[in-house]
Amino acid sequence: MRKILCIILFILPAFGFSQQLPLESFVKHGDYLNMTMSPDGKHISARVRVDGKVSLIFLQTSTMKIVGGVRPNENDEIHSAVWISNERVVYQFQESSIYYDEPRATGELFAINVDGSSNDFLYGYRAAEITVGTRLGKREETYATPEIISILEDDDRNILIIEHPWSVDGNTYYDDRIKNTIVSKLNVYSGKKVRVEVLPHGGAHAFATPKGDVRFMTWGNEESYYHSAYRENANSEWKELPLSEQSRQNLVVASMNNTGDKAYVWGTVGDKELYTIFELDLKTGEYTQLFDGMTTDISNYIVDPITQAPVVGHSYPAKASYHYLKDSGTFANLHKALAASFVGQTTTFASASEDGSKILVRVDSDINPGEYYLFDAKTKQAQFLWANRSWLDPRQMASTKPFAFTTQDNVELHGYITLPSNLEKDNKAPLVVMIHGGPILRDYHEFDDEVQLLANRGYAVMQVNFRGSGGYGSKFKRAGYKEWGGKMIQDIIDATHYVTSNFNIDSDRMCTYGASYGGYAALMATVRAPDLYKCTIGYVGIYDLNYAFSESITTRLLGGEAFLNRVLGTEKTILDEFSPVNHADKIKAKVMLIHGEKDAIVPVINAEKMLEKLELAGQDVPYLNFRKSGHGVQNPEGRLELYGALLKHLDENLGK
Repeated sequence: MRKILCIILFILPAFGFSQQLPLESFVKHGDYLNMTMSPDGKHISARVRVDGKVSLIFLQTSTMKIVGGVRPNENDEIHSAVWISNERVVYQFQESSIYYDEPRATGELFAINVDGSSNDFLYGYRAAEITVGTRLGKREETYATPEIISILEDDDRNILIIEHPWSVDGNTYYDDRIKNTIVSKLNVYSGKKVRVEVLPHGGAHAFATPKGDVRFMTWGNEESYYHSAYRENANSEWKELPLSEQSRQNLVVASMNNTGDKAYVWGTVGDKELYTIFELDLKTGEYTQLFDGMTTDISNYIVDPITQAPVVGHSYPAKASYHYLKDSGTFANLHKALAASFVGQTTTFASASEDGSKILVRVDSDINPGEYYLFDAKTKQAQFLWANRSWLDPRQMASTKPFAFTTQDNVELHGYITLPSNLEKDNKAPLVVMIHGGPILRDYHEFDDEVQLLANRGYAVMQVNFRGSGGYGSKFKRAGYKEWGGKMIQDIIDATHYVTSNFNIDSDRMCTYGASYGGYAALMATVRAPDLYKCTIGYVGIYDLNYAFSESITTRLLGGEAFLNRVLGTEKTILDEFSPVNHADKIKAKVMLIHGEKDAIVPVINAEKMLEKLELAGQDVPYLNFRKSGHGVQNPEGRLELYGALLKHLDENLGK
């Protein structure tokens, strides 16, 4: 099969070329977003951006012709779509407003048939007043966020959903997951809703069998820890999952098989406490570790479409790595063959028919924003469907290389370096240290539009997964607790020294840049190493850690305050010492600040106070405030302005 695939599939040439591309090529949003397959494999639903609108289209698999779809109103988007039968899809809108620069999900559900008929409003706070199709039956208005948990295989007219009721403060509703979760049955034609039960916890997620039996539940508590429970049937008491001898932490349900007698749960193993998946057999109470041999966390997995059991695990030590069960069967073997054909790229199964005969394969890499193929498991042939960001040629993108080093205190760190494609052998490139947010997120070997923009403009880009990042085990993540302005920043500085010693980097021309925690760390690194960097750019960064408790929406979320207490601590002297706003006079690098006026996660007061302190210290600071933006700028015009100004700041301080 591998020989056949290598002939059929598009293989990029080894050579490449580079030219300066328009700024718009990197900052505008993708066009071909995601695809899913109908249960019988005869149709595909796809979210596609055309003329700035994200529409939903339906394609016939045999011909790839469009047979139906939904086009939203001006500036609205199709947010998500789920097949609930071979003919019908439930979808959600994101709705634009005059107050924000991006459409926002409204918590409303609609349904439509593949041929475009029976387009009905089913669920939401306006369900009682708006009619999309021709059905005029009375619907109940609901102020909640729904999730589909079962398509009810024996019932063509109903689905099982969970509802997360909103909290209200004045005239504003919040999906804060405080109130108890509700399980309901929803008619996908009339919108009639019948309450089934109320779960005993707020923000709980339920897992149901194809027949609608709710067997498992996962929830968080006010201490910001997650728990899971199970029951034998609807009349049984909930019982917390039994502890596992292998995992040192609470096990959290991720999915279940199609019969409901086995759960697949996240747990940790080994000295690094790496995350992996365990299978819990409810009949015996025994746990079996499914994936092993990792050096980093299992981050996601592929399930067999027939059994719904995990068969392929993904981890990312440097590039993508795959982990197969010993007796994983045909579906996993298909993935193994396809992954071997797409060498150097990440291969995932985005969707499949319920019998596994047709598979939507997604392939991406550091230079490839993502391609979709339709794979026929019987003929072993793959048909190219489309590529996201179709205007970009992967041959014009810069390759990203992994690196690893050991810090002064003997911690192994991993990162990525991207050099400009046109950098000559004996020349050195200016460096942008690009710091990820979270900080419990991580950087991957994947396409990144910011990295590619900077590389296309002649800048090298370094990304490092400092301690406290996710993906490297629970122990590594905890190593960042209460070290936001301490060891985590030193890791970034150490990584900078490593890449300047091992790659063609001009150590006299370096700048830090990041968003959210990355924006904080960008400035804090220039506090700790004032002579190392020539400039710094903080994007929606928190610059006074005390504001995390007093100003951010985080504290109103379930477990939010406990999370902050754990990761930041409550000792004011340390919070003050770790806050860039108190060290403006130490920053020699030229600072640029970018923030959204409506940012609820890191409120704009952070940028305002940082700007005030920097100006008192004598800095002339370029400051971009986006009036309608929240925790990041989303509209195309704003992104053009942002990245144009960012490049100007780099050029002025590092030189092109």
